[in-house]
Amino acid sequence: MTGISENTTGLLTFMQSVNNVLMFGWLGIFILIALTVICFIAFMTSTGDARKSFMGASFISFGMALFLRAMSLIPDTAMFITLIASAVAIGFSYVGRE
Repeated sequence: MTGISENTTGLLTFMQSVNNVLMFGWLGIFILIALTVICFIAFMTSTGDARKSFMGASFISFGMALFLRAMSLIPDTAMFITLIASAVAIGFSYVGRE
């Protein structure tokens, strides 16, 4: 662990080092996937509506992706995927309404 931290005192630089050295750049993506799955399951059990659950989980994951991108824990592609998922969720929320 001392070789990873490179004598840093900040949490952000330590997290970036762990992301790059131990996780090969996948730490932020795994955090994002876990958060999205947990939010979707929580919304699905409380509402029972898949559209609302997908919309809520996608917006929360996009907001988290912005923070993770600001900390350089995810690539730009992952942030754009969450943005597209949010746009798809908005599109699906209007499909089937009468």
